[in-house]
Amino acid sequence: MSGFAFLAALALCVVPAFVDGSCACLNLKKVYDLNANGVQDSGEPEISNWIFKVRNLMTNKFYFYNTTTTLLLPFGVYEVCDQAPTSFNWYSTSANGACQTFSLWDSDCVDFTGTCMCTGSGNAQVSGVWWKGALNTIDSADLAALSALPLVNLALGPFSPASAVDLKNTYNGAAPSMPPGYYLSAQLVLATLNLRHGFTSASQLIKSPMAAAIMHIQPKIFVTIGDLVSIAIAQLIVSPSTELAMLATIAAELHNVNTNQGFVQPSSCPFTINVDFTGATDLRNDCVASTGTTGTTGCQQGCLQVSKTYDLNANGQTDAGEPEVTGWKFKVTSFQTKNFAYYTTPATLYLPFGRYEVCDVLPQQFNWWLTGRPLCQNYTLGGTECVQTTATCLCTGGSTAQAGGYWTKNPGLVTITPADLAALSASNLVKADLSPFTGFTAAQFVTWHNAATSANPPYWLSDVLALSLLNTRHGVDPATLIKAPTVAPLLGVTEHFFVPLSAIQNKAKQLLSLPAADQATQLVVAQVLKDTNANQNFAQSSPCLATFPAVVSGPLGGLQPPCGGSNPSLLVASGDNADVVTEPSVSGSGGLSTYVGIGVGAAVVAVAAAVATFFAVRKIRSGRSVEPSRATANLPATQI
Repeated sequence: MSGFAFLAALALCVVPAFVDGSCACLNLKKVYDLNANGVQDSGEPEISNWIFKVRNLMTNKFYFYNTTTTLLLPFGVYEVCDQAPTSFNWYSTSANGACQTFSLWDSDCVDFTGTCMCTGSGNAQVSGVWWKGALNTIDSADLAALSALPLVNLALGPFSPASAVDLKNTYNGAAPSMPPGYYLSAQLVLATLNLRHGFTSASQLIKSPMAAAIMHIQPKIFVTIGDLVSIAIAQLIVSPSTELAMLATIAAELHNVNTNQGFVQPSSCPFTINVDFTGATDLRNDCVASTGTTGTTGCQQGCLQVSKTYDLNANGQTDAGEPEVTGWKFKVTSFQTKNFAYYTTPATLYLPFGRYEVCDVLPQQFNWWLTGRPLCQNYTLGGTECVQTTATCLCTGGSTAQAGGYWTKNPGLVTITPADLAALSASNLVKADLSPFTGFTAAQFVTWHNAATSANPPYWLSDVLALSLLNTRHGVDPATLIKAPTVAPLLGVTEHFFVPLSAIQNKAKQLLSLPAADQATQLVVAQVLKDTNANQNFAQSSPCLATFPAVVSGPLGGLQPPCGGSNPSLLVASGDNADVVTEPSVSGSGGLSTYVGIGVGAAVVAVAAAVATFFAVRKIRSGRSVEPSRATANLPATQI
């Protein structure tokens, strides 16, 4: 019997209606999500024979089951994961992702409902149809509608079609290699014609990751054709000649619509799911009915150690010489009981076996950044070894950098040496007309600086680069890390977004080697250098001041060891101010900085409000998207 046929047979197994004290049940279901909202709505059909992988996180045993299966399983914590089809046109739309974690601790049946959808072709007419056989169907109403759009021609000048032939002559042959504003205009014309002639509908869902990102609905990647067309129009209104990468991406997604790609299908598509049963064990074999037992005999206690490190090199790991941060608040929540409690680092907690979420509490200052694991991370306690989690962080602030007002006047001006001027002359600086700016005197430098504005991106980038180079030649360490979310991806840094100041300067020089090209990126880099010249966003060599919001631990005394003993004291707010972490003291030959936690009281703040504060800012201040169910690479193997 094949693996798939075996799974189909499992669906016929009869599960007892009553679950005793040692076992619980888990229902598996898959739904075709017609509106891509991540939940099952009325009229959305279930999908048969979809396969899930179920893993017992306490024993690490796993097995594969298919939809419409009800499993009788031992008490414990389980991870349920969608198994992807072999075809690439299927997408999970589940709000909590393709994998979810469940705790089974009582007789209530837990439901797992995964949602998904598939894409395929639509009814749009391609450019070859419109510019040939269907050209004569383009009427005066179509031309009037197109004239109202912010279209541009190949020279990026405004375009209003006088006739269908004029339209064809302007856009026939448009290709991605041409100016993005022009190519986007061509795709917008085709999309509009398809909508006006009923080949597509504004309410049809299509795959469009860029539009979803612009609409801030990520991780969803589906929007309506109407939404995508509106975004294209808005982008052309803003400017058809800047933000070229954005224009090109939107044009590519509209091209997919016009060539019948990425349309959400009205019903389930064919699929095949292959699984590997190597090492698999049917989890239902572990559930032995034993009326009257609790399934939790003996002392089942795990250990969790939580610490915090000041991440001097922003690599998300604890390296030699990086000091421990004490007094940083964190929250621990039990998945099973929903009890939670707050503690401060470092802490060793003894807790019942089970699944726990550990979340940082963010300081009230906005210059702190998490560089390692996400804001929240899940851990399973199910053995004798202590599970360790060390989060890393870094704060930003000022330096000794000086802005243009210093370097173009005394005392800064008189410190500029001939060697400084020679170094600036070799840095690809340009004048307002984009000709090279070289061989200048200090007085000429002042005149050149005073005329630079952001309206001329290459000139402005040259100016802020020159000031930055003066700063690094006169005391600012070029190796200092800068928090630069807009520039870091250009340098291949896609997490945490700290990069050396010298790397930003070198990127500016590279851009200025072709000053007339990619001026949108020049503006981005110039803004970052301008901020550094104004003493902003420098990673600090030791921890900054941090104050935390007041917190109150959860009901029933929070979390308590099941086998006697006690955990560190719970944090309970009192007084009028939040707990404070002070500036560090410096001691020892290595000069390691340590936090000193001083409780100066706090007004009692509702737990719900505190939690809302954490999650309202966590994505921005962590510098990365939060994936609570995924461990980072440097975490111990016992963590999930």
